[in-house]
Amino acid sequence: MTDPISPARVAVRRRFLEILAETGSVRAAASASGRPRGAWLALRGRDPGFARAWEEALDSYVELLEAEADRRAVGGETEPVFYGGKQVGERTRASDSLLMFRLKALRPQRYKGAADEAEPLTVTIRDFSGE
Repeated sequence: MTDPISPARVAVRRRFLEILAETGSVRAAASASGRPRGAWLALRGRDPGFARAWEEALDSYVELLEAEADRRAVGGETEPVFYGGKQVGERTRASDSLLMFRLKALRPQRYKGAADEAEPLTVTIRDFSGE
């Protein structure tokens, strides 16, 4: 039987996992929790429940990144337009490459292109030693 975790330790673990979910950075989460990175890595190795919570936190972070990629791919980023050294306006630029990346990730069978397939390699070896 495992010893119960004190409320203070629960709070520190919660803080670590919250920052991990927000940043994806073990170093940042460890710093915010006030415990060394190695202590968190060791805890993950010996506590399966904490290891699952760690993976869930990283999954949450990946979902944040995916949402940001979708926003940039579709909605774009606003950037200034300059003429004669002065800003004269703004334009919004969506990212075609991010859009294709997301489509390939979400529907690989539909958006897999010829460029994604490996070309067969043929090697011909000729003997020039007798010439």
